[in-house]
Amino acid sequence: MTSSPSKQAPSAQPVQSTRQAQPAQPAQNPAVAAVLDVIARIPPGNLSTYGEIAKVAGCGPRYVGWVLRHHGAETAWWRIVRADGTSHDPQRAWPRWEEEGIGKLGMRADLSQHGLDARDLQRG
Repeated sequence: MTSSPSKQAPSAQPVQSTRQAQPAQPAQNPAVAAVLDVIARIPPGNLSTYGEIAKVAGCGPRYVGWVLRHHGAETAWWRIVRADGTSHDPQRAWPRWEEEGIGKLGMRADLSQHGLDARDLQRG
């Protein structure tokens, strides 16, 4: 018996892209626009947390973080802190807090003096 050389079928698997999907522009995504709108309501000298912004925007705190990751350059990102008052990037945020008169308690922003909650961020 003679065996014939085996033929390999071309691969039918799609090639996976290594590029990440581009984030939606705020005008194209109402959820992104809602988060950016709430962030824009935080006046100089004040802060709010991811969670408080999320309550008003109708999303979760992690989504607020995602929006900031992709659109943070368009915002006053240093005014958004974790629930304990710490910044995700303290070395860059602290000088801006100082410029705006935002007090610190150790490594944290003084939310009791400068923090805005969801009621403060509501329109109207």
